[in-house]
Amino acid sequence: MTYPNDPDPQSDDTRVVERERVVERPAPVAPGSSNVNVAGGNRGYVATGPGPLYYARRVVSLLFGVLAVLIALRIVLLLLVANQTNGLVDFIYNVTEPFVAPFRGVFNFDMVSPGGGSTLDIGAVVALVGWALIYLLIMAILNLGDRSTTSTA
Repeated sequence: MTYPNDPDPQSDDTRVVERERVVERPAPVAPGSSNVNVAGGNRGYVATGPGPLYYARRVVSLLFGVLAVLIALRIVLLLLVANQTNGLVDFIYNVTEPFVAPFRGVFNFDMVSPGGGSTLDIGAVVALVGWALIYLLIMAILNLGDRSTTSTA
């Protein structure tokens, strides 16, 4: 039922208005710290990016990672009796030999051959562990000089 003074529902002047609310909040402050400058105006440049030791650690990690993979491949190839006349197998043996040679003779036996031509190169296994320990030592030394307190190896 409509009355003569009622507004027509189709000619209603109601508009939908959307408001966007933007709230800016200050950056959070860690507990126990403050934004107050207590240094007395000492405003020097503080580097926030990675330092040179970060890149040195990355390069050392890359080199030792490649060495570890090559020595592990040497161990697997000897266990699987790989063809030594193959170029890739020969390359891996020749590249890793200078890194395995210092660790030969640590034990009274250097190789274990259970039969069938398969060989476990004990010198290569000891070299893998030895180079991993040398890597950890170098990384610890590089971490000593780093300015970041949260650096990882």
